[in-house]
Parts: sequence; C-alpha cells; structure tokens
Amino acid sequence: MTTTVIALTLIVGTLAFAAGAFLASEIATRILRRREKEISEERKKLNAAWRHLREVYDVKKKTKR
Repeated sequence: MTTTVIALTLIVGTLAFAAGAFLASEIATRILRRREKEISEERKKLNAAWRHLREVYDVKKKTKR
C-alpha cells in the first residue's frame, strides 16, 4: 500500500513537472516570437527612414576603416 502511494505520488509529480516545463517553454517561445516581431518592425521603420534620408538628402552611412 505504501509503495503504491509513493509510486503514484512520484508519477503525479513527474507529470506535473513535465506539464509545467512544457508551459514554461511555450510561454518563453511566444515571448521571444513577439520580441522578434517587434524588432523586425523596428528594423523596417529604420530602413525606411534611411532610404528616405538617402533619397531626399543624399545622406550616406558612415563606413568604418
């Protein structure tokens, strides 16, 4: 009886840990995707701004030498 209770407790604990780890990884993945999307949008805006400056004011990017 005691062995059964211990075994069931370990099984339930293992399943709960696995479920928690899965949820944590899903949340982390969603957060990273959202940040990547925000960075991508920001990069698009900056590239558009640079294009505008180059076209209108003939601005050139500094090159490292």
